[in-house]
Amino acid sequence: METPSSPPTSRTGTPGLDVFKIAGRSISGFLHSLKTGDGHQARMPYTTTVEARLALFLEYHPHVRSYQRGDMSPAFANAYHIFTPLGTPYRINYVFEGKSHDYLPDFVGTLCDGGLLIAEAGRTSEKQKGQALAKAEAARRLTQLKGGMYWLGTDENLSERRYHNLLYLHARRSPFSTYEEIAATILADWPRGDLRSINEFVQRLGSRWSAVEVEAAVWKIAADAAAEGRLLVELTEVELSLSTPLALLDQSAPPILPDPLPSSLESAQQEEYLSDHEVQADEGPLELPEVIAGPTFDASSLGKEVDRARFHRNLAAVREVLSGKSQGEVAKLYGMYPSALNRLVKRTKELGQIACAPHRTYHRDRTVHPEFQHLMRKLYLQPLRPTIMAVYEDVQLKHLAEHLSEREGKLIRQPSYDQVYDFLKSIAEASTSDRSPLWPQTHAERTHLSAVLCALYPLPSTDLPGR
Repeated sequence: METPSSPPTSRTGTPGLDVFKIAGRSISGFLHSLKTGDGHQARMPYTTTVEARLALFLEYHPHVRSYQRGDMSPAFANAYHIFTPLGTPYRINYVFEGKSHDYLPDFVGTLCDGGLLIAEAGRTSEKQKGQALAKAEAARRLTQLKGGMYWLGTDENLSERRYHNLLYLHARRSPFSTYEEIAATILADWPRGDLRSINEFVQRLGSRWSAVEVEAAVWKIAADAAAEGRLLVELTEVELSLSTPLALLDQSAPPILPDPLPSSLESAQQEEYLSDHEVQADEGPLELPEVIAGPTFDASSLGKEVDRARFHRNLAAVREVLSGKSQGEVAKLYGMYPSALNRLVKRTKELGQIACAPHRTYHRDRTVHPEFQHLMRKLYLQPLRPTIMAVYEDVQLKHLAEHLSEREGKLIRQPSYDQVYDFLKSIAEASTSDRSPLWPQTHAERTHLSAVLCALYPLPSTDLPGR
């Protein structure tokens, strides 16, 4: 006796979908992202606090156009209506101990110049192990091929205070009915670069709108400016409040970038180790007047007592490090982040005592050496034009920096990525503007010219057989 075959079922579904996990890890929360790539706000899930810090870092980095999770399943993305322009999961193949594996990064995205972004979050101790290093190497290689960047965000290099400040701002970016009217009034009376607190705006505009509306409008203006890199506040140093002085950067100035994340923890660890031990290699500690090279700085020129106190604290901490003490111990002693102290020591070696002054009381020379300009122009204007990242990473720039340092008797640094980007963009714009004014400039003009030429010079007709 034959068993009748059952008709095909129409009850479809995705077996095993867990809407509370990503790649086997439980979801800790969601971040409402405005950089999803489709112009809509979406909930970006994260599984650890470090991932949340990295997500906000990407959300408020001016060079990041869009980003998404790289380890979601298609069913998970559909369940939460998450737009994934790069596809998901984003698999990167790598080899570890002779076997092939797939690496699913925490975040992937697109930079403002179209380059590929890959970002990974985790603890420093976890990302320095063998398989994690193999994953990082594969990701670095892929981003180099696609003219992008690979960033490693850890519990040590992602500032906790900056994260809490950004979280505070991010929660206040939602628009409301009277925002446009209040924002227009505020911006008309707020010159770029002027320091104003929210309390000042509430006192000025409290008679026209409620204090809650004015406060919400200023916070949204500040949050939107921070996302564009135009909020003149050191978010790693201050704690935002109603009395915090806020200022906006001029639209014509380049955006302010956060401290860059490393692409390799090996190099960062080696650099910190050398910075901690380079003075210990000498026979004895240096005398204090000779520890910091360059001109001295008169702290009395600083207007505020708090700025003078911070200068003396920074100067004392740098002297301790350069005298041979461990950066970790000095940072703990003076209540500083080790990464912030590491950057402060580097700036002080380069600029002298003035680097210990509070932020924005000194400036760096951002002009590019003429010989660097000549070399970058030569590398960029080739028949097969390279990417900006390829020019930035060209070994000839490193060799030229070494040659100039030896020739001029002082340290000449290789141009930063931002300097290379700005210079090459100016070349590209100049080459476009150099076209003949007689050549059609717009698409409509070129279309009209094509129609006229076709009418004047028609193609010869070919009679088909049988006609």
